Amino acid sequence: AGQQDNTTISLPAWTNSNTLHAKQHWYSVGGCETGPVALHPDHPELSFAGCYGGVIDRFERDKDQIRNVVIYPQMQLGEAGKNLRYRFQWVSPMAVSPQDPNVVYHGSQHVHRSTDRGMSWETISPDLTTNTPAHQEFSGGPINHDITGVEIFNTVFSIAPSPHSPDVIWAGSDDGRVHVTRDYGATWNDVTPRGMPALGTVDEIDVSRHSAGRALVAVQRYRLDDFAPYVFRTTDYGRSWDLLTNGQNGIPADYPVRTVREDPVRAGLLYAGTEWGTFVSFDDGRNWQALQLNLPVTPVTGMRVAHDDLIVSTQGRSFWILDDVTPLRQSSADLASAPAHLFKPRDGYRVNSGGGGDGIGGQFSPEPLPGNVLINYYLQAVPTAEVVLRIEDSAGRTVREFTSDSARADTTHGVARIKPEPGMNRLPWDGTYAGLNPPDSTIAWGYTGGVRAPPGNYGVTLAAAGMDMRESFEYRKDPRLPEVTQADFDEQFRLATTIRDTINDVYDGIRAAVAADEQIVAATKRAGAMGVGSQVTPLGDSIGVKLRSVHQQMTQTKNKSGQDPIRFAPMLDGQYIALYEYVTGEDNYRFGGAEGRPTPGAYELFGDLNARWTEISATLTQILRDDVARLNDLLGRLGVPAVVVPGQGGRPIP
Repeated sequence: AGQQDNTTISLPAWTNSNTLHAKQHWYSVGGCETGPVALHPDHPELSFAGCYGGVIDRFERDKDQIRNVVIYPQMQLGEAGKNLRYRFQWVSPMAVSPQDPNVVYHGSQHVHRSTDRGMSWETISPDLTTNTPAHQEFSGGPINHDITGVEIFNTVFSIAPSPHSPDVIWAGSDDGRVHVTRDYGATWNDVTPRGMPALGTVDEIDVSRHSAGRALVAVQRYRLDDFAPYVFRTTDYGRSWDLLTNGQNGIPADYPVRTVREDPVRAGLLYAGTEWGTFVSFDDGRNWQALQLNLPVTPVTGMRVAHDDLIVSTQGRSFWILDDVTPLRQSSADLASAPAHLFKPRDGYRVNSGGGGDGIGGQFSPEPLPGNVLINYYLQAVPTAEVVLRIEDSAGRTVREFTSDSARADTTHGVARIKPEPGMNRLPWDGTYAGLNPPDSTIAWGYTGGVRAPPGNYGVTLAAAGMDMRESFEYRKDPRLPEVTQADFDEQFRLATTIRDTINDVYDGIRAAVAADEQIVAATKRAGAMGVGSQVTPLGDSIGVKLRSVHQQMTQTKNKSGQDPIRFAPMLDGQYIALYEYVTGEDNYRFGGAEGRPTPGAYELFGDLNARWTEISATLTQILRDDVARLNDLLGRLGVPAVVVPGQGGRPIP
């Protein structure tokens, strides 16, 4: 889009960098502050951007070339409309043919067409405006004129080529006219709605993807102090029209409409952008309701529905995206009467999350990505019983579980807490299985999140309000990685899961060593209080020394803060975590790392670490099984309560 007093701007909806680095992806596409910008959705490397005076820049991003292909390079600044060959508005419309990216349309008082990317033009329409002489005099005064292009009147303000046929082109003017051609511009028919307000600006025309003769028209007239909303609909190429906004059916009577779109998947699902936010209609415009959510109250000037998202431009508040409109497409009139409802999730994509950060003291939070599968569900009332959401893989294994029961939530074992509310609820799944469950006492440097799920088929179940519901979705591979096979993803998942489980075994060993050491210290104190401390202390102290030695081999016990991992050498868990981060592809330094089959070095290091863990685990097991048994035998003979060995009523021995 264009930015006032600035350049045009293009930026991705998401990046695999954190927000501190997103600006590196911004660039101008030619044109200037006025915009607009047009391109073919399948060929984004070629775009056209406007500027005042009829400037239309062709930007070829792959070649880094910008060329002004203006139809008639006449200086417009300061000149009255009556003296111009072509009256180009400040925001003169342009559109690329949906059928052919080489065909471009541009609007003055006429519709112009180029079939060679703007190098040559033909005028394919007569003057499609009221062509009122009084509207084309010098503007400004009485002291001086003021003519930049905003003041040019009697112009074509919107152009909409049909997605169904290259022969059908719609055009709307800034003085209340709507025309359509059905023979590629040979003849044009005035199909202006009877209810069109005098001199209304036809801000946007949206041609339905569901029916060739169906179109929506957004008209605004606030510059003439008429703040009424105007949205017209035709189903017969403009022979008849219906007004979808009467000021009493949802969009307030003083909310001018700037843009309107029909959902490309669900017919009759309409979106409207007004001077004060967005609205949605589920019944083809009979009723509207606000779709504001967290969007600032601001003029919404343009809309696109793409990739199952609603994308809007605003006047002064940048771009905004409503991620995943599939729940709106699935909503029905009887939804409100259902106790609960689970919507079918949109398919997700596995992409590098790229959390960023240095890994010391935690990661930066990643931006929303296509890899986040959004799970949408509806509850009619405040839940009194437990609400459970469970994601399962194709083998029926639980990937992640979410519960409203705080007592049952256990993040160390992959059960997270949710707080559902009456109405619509949304839960993002980040595409991972459960991750590491480190003891509170450990401080590690590296990724401790979940194992990334391989591409495949997944299911989600919802248990709520006495109902059990299930939906399925596909988690797809990144289409930019054709060389990575399903077998590669599966092997990466297998090794990452094995490393995760091994690290959690180490963590269980740490817990066991710490728990046993603490109990031995407590038992020694009890023995002292009973007058038999001299008999217990030597054996208890010797076992404690062994346990602390094993503990120090499993984790760096000197780490007390997030900076300490760069001051003290990593122990076994730190080395494992570094390998885990490497294999999962969550390398923080590179904003997303490996995708696919691990390297031979990963297997080699894993073998070396496993050999070390086998030795440490055997030593720990011997201490807990044999040494503690000797201590308990002594404690029993002295009448002192025994040490409870982990694995015997406590946490299992690794």
